[in-house]
Amino acid sequence: MALPSKKIKSIQCFLTIAVALFVPGIFFADVPITHDVARRNRISPTVVAVAQTMPSVVNLSTEKVIDSYAHDWPLKKFENLFDFTPEQILGERQPGYSLGSGSIIDASGLVVTNAHIVRRAVKINATLHDGSQHLAEVLAADDLNDIALLRIIGLQKPVSPIKTAAPGDLLLGETVIVVGNPYGLGSSISQGVLSAIGRKITHKGEVIFSDILQSSAPVFPGSSGGPLININGEIIGINTALLRNTRDIGFAIPFQRVENILARWLIPERFNDATLGIIPGVKRLSNGRLVYFIREILPDSPAADAGIVAETQITHVNGEPVDSLIDWSRLLWRLMADDELELQTDTGKTYKLKVRKMLPEDVEKIVNLKLGIKVQPLTIKIADALNYPFHGGLIISGLPQAGVNGVRRGDLLLRLGDVSINSREDLWRALAHARAGEKIPAELVCVQRYLDRYYLVKKAATFSVR
Repeated sequence: MALPSKKIKSIQCFLTIAVALFVPGIFFADVPITHDVARRNRISPTVVAVAQTMPSVVNLSTEKVIDSYAHDWPLKKFENLFDFTPEQILGERQPGYSLGSGSIIDASGLVVTNAHIVRRAVKINATLHDGSQHLAEVLAADDLNDIALLRIIGLQKPVSPIKTAAPGDLLLGETVIVVGNPYGLGSSISQGVLSAIGRKITHKGEVIFSDILQSSAPVFPGSSGGPLININGEIIGINTALLRNTRDIGFAIPFQRVENILARWLIPERFNDATLGIIPGVKRLSNGRLVYFIREILPDSPAADAGIVAETQITHVNGEPVDSLIDWSRLLWRLMADDELELQTDTGKTYKLKVRKMLPEDVEKIVNLKLGIKVQPLTIKIADALNYPFHGGLIISGLPQAGVNGVRRGDLLLRLGDVSINSREDLWRALAHARAGEKIPAELVCVQRYLDRYYLVKKAATFSVR
């Protein structure tokens, strides 16, 4: 018996919806829609996880790398040379170098990667999955933990942040995938299993890391700094290279550690000249329960004034349950002066806080009081006088009577602690909560000249807070 036309149309509509819902390839731009059953059968969970993750992976490259010494530099005792020549200063383009990969953690263009990848970069280029290229800047770096936070500059539209697994949600033997974007040419994938959790890495008898993830998925060149994901396409670690000449062994920094480091950075005190005073954290208890808590309260802040203490467990922020440290951190770093925040603790107590503007009366005075140094902007006139091939940033214009080992007047201040220094505001952020007696590592640059060639020499120093 022939079916009525209305029933036929209903069945056709149902079949259309069913195909749209159950054919996996329809969701992923990299997996063409197909009616070929044999092809559909090849769309494994790994293929789906990779397709979901690739838009969140970027390639990081530079036009010039800081070498340990210039190959044509006859006095090799001078280390860490940028190797800027007069030709480069005049604009001759030099070959590019691929540094590694990174993972997008916020739609605005925040990227997390290894610190060792960008440490030697002079100018960082970020190539997205769609092939578009943008400059990127280092916002913060932690050499000890080998983590760096970058921001992509000049984005015209939001980008895709990577999915994150719950902190510490790891299964020994589960399938894991190393994802990279080497040289900006597209995906580089290797698959294996999670071989070890909490692996210790030692150097000269000293334990450097005690929580490293080990997998049977090797980290290929260019994939370092990119994500290690599980079969659900969620990041569980940052790929890193700790051992050379190893086969079928990959290492990754667990994302729980990465999240806690990012939480120290993604606060209004670093970005918006405002203060709330909260550094959040997350930990997994022995019973498996996740706890979100206040890791640190900054002094002379709204949180300190409200009486909040470290280790306070937070269950809700602005009425919403806390289930992700990354989400909480992203909320904090967007806060501006006069914004309000409500925190509810595990005891049911509620704190209502108001962000207030930081008003350092005189940044240079604070720097002089805390470090004993004087700074001034590197203007075009001063840059020409000191033979810098650029201008901008802050140079050391005065030192304490006893001096600082390795530091000279005219040195350009690159980094103080884990804050990149480009302006007086950056300097204020680096020192706002520094305590007396604290040792703060710094990176500086000065110009060296040899046989009519100019070299930017990078050097390290340590300042003592008074």
